[in-house]
Amino acid sequence: MRDKESKIKVLVIGLDGATWDLITPWVKEGKLPAFKNLMDNGVYGNLKSTIPPWTVPAWNCMLTGKNPGRLGVFTFITQRGPGSYKFHPYFFINKPKKNTIVDILSKYGKTVCSINIPTTHYAYEINGCMVAGWLYHPSKPLTYPKELKSELDDITNGYEIDVEKSRFIHGEGTHIENTEKFLRDLYRITEKRAKATEYLLDKYNWDFFFVVFTGTDRIQHELWENKKEIKRYYQYIDKIIAKLLNKIGNDVILILVSDHGFGPNSRVFNINEWLIEKELLKLKNLNIKTKMRRILGKLHLWNLGKYIFPASFRGHIGGKMQTINFEEANIDWNRTKAYTLPSGVGEIFINLKGREPEGIIEPGEEYEKLRDWIIKELKKLSVFDEKESIKVFKREEIYFGEYVNCAPDLIIQVNNNICGINTRIGYGSIFSDGMGGNHRINGIFLAYGPDIKKGWKIKDAEIVDIAPTILHIMRVPIPKDMDGRVLREIFKENSELVRRRIIYQETVDERDRIRKSIKELKALRGE
Repeated sequence: MRDKESKIKVLVIGLDGATWDLITPWVKEGKLPAFKNLMDNGVYGNLKSTIPPWTVPAWNCMLTGKNPGRLGVFTFITQRGPGSYKFHPYFFINKPKKNTIVDILSKYGKTVCSINIPTTHYAYEINGCMVAGWLYHPSKPLTYPKELKSELDDITNGYEIDVEKSRFIHGEGTHIENTEKFLRDLYRITEKRAKATEYLLDKYNWDFFFVVFTGTDRIQHELWENKKEIKRYYQYIDKIIAKLLNKIGNDVILILVSDHGFGPNSRVFNINEWLIEKELLKLKNLNIKTKMRRILGKLHLWNLGKYIFPASFRGHIGGKMQTINFEEANIDWNRTKAYTLPSGVGEIFINLKGREPEGIIEPGEEYEKLRDWIIKELKKLSVFDEKESIKVFKREEIYFGEYVNCAPDLIIQVNNNICGINTRIGYGSIFSDGMGGNHRINGIFLAYGPDIKKGWKIKDAEIVDIAPTILHIMRVPIPKDMDGRVLREIFKENSELVRRRIIYQETVDERDRIRKSIKELKALRGE
């Protein structure tokens, strides 16, 4: 029989890309009553995301409590074929490892519901139910149990995962051809997610429930400048949270999280233009349209030219052919020292001998000197905005674990100085104007419920802390290879959750290492 403390359930609501920068002012205006109630009667504060702060690897790290260096997942495009410059999405190379809190809690006999968590590429068997999330592979099961799909279709009039054909471009920004249609789709899908969540909260006698609403991310990418519409959507989410809160009862700890924050995408860094200017990236040739575009960019005449040049001339150098995709560029690898990914979000790779097929930089001193020089040159870009300097990291400064050597050699962090990264070639200028919104390092964290402090602001919470904190609440041992910590400061003083000892367990790899050491020791003793 379970005792009183072990009956506490945990409901996690993920709001992709949610930011206190928007929520807090609207709470003060009285526009978000559910958020205000939770903030007044719970613990809240920033949740530091991964670097870079993208959906991948942020959700992966939240679910596992591990940094990207242990997972081998650094961005969407992270796996490189052997002896090749071609990169692939990480999930095309390796099957997702079932080492998340969803899997751990399920193995310990907890009834678990996992709904629409991004990077859940397909549903698989757990002790409870699962609905795949963004990046779902359509050839795989959408739900577990399989028959759950038809139930959700009936409840929602056709379950949907995400807004279709909405472009989440981290470079120049986004452009919606039909804003009204986008908003209709967004609210329709959010309503379906809410209905499915309510249905499953009632259907299962769950211990742990994790649902993610991605609409906050989508609308901020697309309509950052339109705060009226974003506020209206947050108010809609606020009502959903209030309804779910009334539904779950008093023995549930509610945790609100986002994988990253958000800000304007007003200043975009054309990374390949910078690499070309610094003679780090060499191209064999460019077509005449792209050459003309680069000349106008260097002379800062492109924006003016859009208005004064005849339409026929603009058609020759503009339109979709004004720039070229990085993957279409004819790169001279024998003279290239550094490069980024076609869909790069701030990574720089050194063209290293012995690793890249046509590497020219020697490992060791030459490699380190080049990295140091690139960092120094990138930091000079901060003169454009002295309030916040550009942050550049060597991979070993922010990652650790068995896959660090698979990480980019250098990582640029987006902030208010560099709001977005664009890899297209042909601008001729290092920076260009962007539109919409883009990611920031600080997401949101909020905890509310039994044994949680009231009206208290947390500091120094990180995305890898979520998994071990949940395991501690649910009395499940924490794997020793988790990098996060239990956020004990969120619990009331002298509460059972504070007094209870944090229990760790050896991982399978660690147990194997210990068994091997014991076996070797016995062999030395002749046993």
